[in-house]
Amino acid sequence: MAKNDTFDTAYDTGTTSGSRFSNIGSTATSQIDNAPLIALGAGLAIGAVLGAVLPASEKERELLGPYGRKLNDAGTGAIDRSREMAKQKFDEMAGDKVREFLGSSGSSNA
Repeated sequence: MAKNDTFDTAYDTGTTSGSRFSNIGSTATSQIDNAPLIALGAGLAIGAVLGAVLPASEKERELLGPYGRKLNDAGTGAIDRSREMAKQKFDEMAGDKVREFLGSSGSSNA
């Protein structure tokens, strides 16, 4: 009978532990229901950390490599275009200020 009592006690402890995990799951579910955007942000953050820490598999490189190159090319193109637009705008503004400065200094001498 001592063996059965020990087994029952161990089994009961496992059941208690199982209900503890069940409670954690229901608590997590209710938290997600209450704040879905926070849960989404936390999930994205955890995914980003895991993605940065874990090395990419060969299959991931094979499947996602072309998309990564396209995104990289598109990002580089967007940066180049915005840099050119900023340079043009700066040149326009600087030109206006130079003309304004030269115009005002020329009229004060006259």
